[in-house]
Amino acid sequence: MNYKKLLALLPLMLGSIALSAQSKLSIDNVYKTYLQNSGAIYQEGQIKGYFLFYQSDKVDKHTNEYSLDILDQNLNKVKEIKFDDNKKVDLLEAAYNGNALLFLYNDRENKILSAKIYGVDGTLKYTYTRPLDKRTEAFIQSYDPFKKTDDYVNTKVFSCTDQGFTLVLPLKDGRQETFEIDYYSSEKQYQYAYTSETEGRFEQAAYLGNTDSLILVEVERKEHQMSGQPHSSVMAVNYITKKKAFDIEDTRDKYKFVPLYCSKFRLENGNFLLMGSYFDKNANIFKDASLGIAMYNVTSTGDIVSTTFNSWAQDISKYLPLNEKGRIDHIGYLFFHNMIQTPDGNLFAVGEGYKRTADAMGITMNVLGGGGGAGYTEIRVTDMVILKFTPDYKIAGATIQQKNYNTVHTALADLNSQHLLAMIIKSYGGFDYAFTTTDPSSGNFDVCYSDYEKEKEYHGMTFHSLRYDGKTFTGDKIELKTKASNQRVLPGQPGFVMVYEYFKKDKRIDLRLEKLN
Repeated sequence: MNYKKLLALLPLMLGSIALSAQSKLSIDNVYKTYLQNSGAIYQEGQIKGYFLFYQSDKVDKHTNEYSLDILDQNLNKVKEIKFDDNKKVDLLEAAYNGNALLFLYNDRENKILSAKIYGVDGTLKYTYTRPLDKRTEAFIQSYDPFKKTDDYVNTKVFSCTDQGFTLVLPLKDGRQETFEIDYYSSEKQYQYAYTSETEGRFEQAAYLGNTDSLILVEVERKEHQMSGQPHSSVMAVNYITKKKAFDIEDTRDKYKFVPLYCSKFRLENGNFLLMGSYFDKNANIFKDASLGIAMYNVTSTGDIVSTTFNSWAQDISKYLPLNEKGRIDHIGYLFFHNMIQTPDGNLFAVGEGYKRTADAMGITMNVLGGGGGAGYTEIRVTDMVILKFTPDYKIAGATIQQKNYNTVHTALADLNSQHLLAMIIKSYGGFDYAFTTTDPSSGNFDVCYSDYEKEKEYHGMTFHSLRYDGKTFTGDKIELKTKASNQRVLPGQPGFVMVYEYFKKDKRIDLRLEKLN
C-alpha cells in the first residue's frame, strides 16, 4: 500500500467532509479514555483534524477492545479502527509526527516493550519491540504514579521530524544509572538504539530536540547519585550513521552552560539554536543560582558558531523584577515550552515559572515517621513569562501573565537540577501551558494555557489565549466549568479551540469547538 499517496489524499478527504461541518461530537461506550494520547493533526502548520484513542469495549476477562478515531477539523469522523489486545498490555505514551502516530505499550505478561506505528489513515504500518529486563524496571516504574490519572503528558517519546520517533529510556543496574536513546522510523522498517558509553557513573538524560539526522539530549553526570560535582553536556546521536555525533561539555566555554530548549526552526546553514542557563565556572549546577540566559548557535557537527549571554543582573533585570539570587521575584526559575521566530527576525521564548517551596505535608509526614520517602520540598508552578530577543539574541522585552499557582508534590524535588526538575513537573502534567499556534503569513501567534480561577463571579477552570499581533499582547479567556471527569483543550481552526471532555460514569466523550472572542 502506498502510504505517501494516502497521506497526500488525506487533506482532500478532510476537505470534502468539511462541507458537512459540525461543531460537536459525542462518542458513547468509552470504557477508558487516554486524553494525553489524543491530539491534533497538522499540515503545514494548520489544523487538519484530530486523533482519539480509547478503550471501547471489554471483550472478555482477558481482552479489551480499543478504538483509534481520525476526525477532520470540524469533528467529522474520517476513519475508525478497532482492535483487540490483552488486558496485560498497558498503553504508556503516544506521539504524532505529522505523517504517522506511535503508540508505546508495555506487555507485562511477555515483558516486552512494543512501539506500534499507524498511518493517519488508521492502518498499522510497523511494529517495533525490545525486551524488558532489570535495567528497564526504572523506566516502567516511572509511569506508576500516573496509573489513575489522564493528566500526564509525554516525557520519553517524541516526534523526530516527520520521518520517525525517538524514545529516551533511563537504565539502572545496581547503583549505576545511565540511559538509552531509541529511534523508530515511520518511513520504513528501521530502528536504532544508542546506549551510553559511560560506565560506573550516574547519568540522566533529558530530550532537547532533533534535526533531520540528529537526536539531541541534555546529559547530567555525577560520580555518584548523592555526591560528586555534577556536569552537564549537550549530546547528539546521528540516527542515520548510527554514531554519536558530538558531546559538548559544560566546561568548554568560559561559563558552565545547561541547555533548556532547542529551537524547532533552523538557522542559516542548518544550524540550530540552544537556549539555557549559564553559571560561574566553579558553580554547582544543582544548587547554585545561574548568572543568566545564554544562546548558542551550533552546527550539526557540534561546533559553536556564536554565543550570546544575557545576565540577570545587567540585562534581564531591565525587564523583569529579580531577587538577590538572580531568580525572577515571585516566579522562580523558567522552563521554556516553545520559541517562535517572527518574520522580522525577533525571537519570543514562551516560558513558565516554577520554584521549590517548603512542603508542609512532607514535613509533617516525616516528623510522624510515615513519610515513606516524602520530601520536605514541593514545587510551585507560577506565572507565564514571554521573553523577546533581537535577531542577534539580546533581550529586548518581557511580558508576565499572572495566574494562580498550582503545586506538584514529589520526593525528587531536592535531588534534581533545574532542568530535570522541570521535566518532572512536565511528566506530572504540572505546567499550565497548553500549546502555541502561529500564523505563518503574518507572524502573529497565540500562547494558550489553563488556569483555575477562584473569583467571586466565577470559580473553576479557565482557558486563556495570549495573542501577539506584531506589536502588543492581548488576552482572551473562556470558562470551562464542567462536570466531566477529565478535560483537555486542543488547538482548533483560526479563532477556535477544541474542548475534549470525558464523562467516566456515562462512558462518554464529548467534543466541541469553542470560539475565542
